[in-house]
Amino acid sequence: MIRAAWLAVACLLAACGSSQPAADKPAPSGEIADSCTTGDDCALVDGCCGCNAGGQQLAIRKDAVAAFEASRAQRCGEKMCAQVISNDPTCDAEAICGNRNRCRVAPHMQHQ
Repeated sequence: MIRAAWLAVACLLAACGSSQPAADKPAPSGEIADSCTTGDDCALVDGCCGCNAGGQQLAIRKDAVAAFEASRAQRCGEKMCAQVISNDPTCDAEAICGNRNRCRVAPHMQHQ
């Protein structure tokens, strides 16, 4: 399960897939809504396990946060989260609009 999560994060960072959902339409099921024009379009969300539970954060469009959170039970299934503070770099980061107009996680003050 952890490997699948890392593959998903790697895919997001590499901008997998060539289609980009319109900012005013929800992303198709199974895709993370991450298109943006400015950093204000983006927000950080917890992966299956948040930073206070050994996890990491992802960057998605602000207008997709509620749907992303609502799908947590389905996405994460029976994943167990450790009761430990994560040292993942995404836990001390911010959401920005990066390359290819995709929301991404970046260390604080490292805008591109």
